[in-house]
Amino acid sequence: MKSLSAVIAALALLGSISFATAADSCCDKAKAAGKECDHKCCVKAKKDGKVCEKCNPKKEEAPKK
Repeated sequence: MKSLSAVIAALALLGSISFATAADSCCDKAKAAGKECDHKCCVKAKKDGKVCEKCNPKKEEAPKK
């Protein structure tokens, strides 16, 4: 029973790490690799002085108290 609990805990930890990595946008991943994003939509947005909202959706702000 302890072994089963340990395996489940390890899988949960690995799953949470991969989920956090998946949250990064294509632009974030390219920047981390020292490159610029080469997606057509991102290149076009950058040319216009903007950020691609398709790949980098706006994050909702936390409500102010």
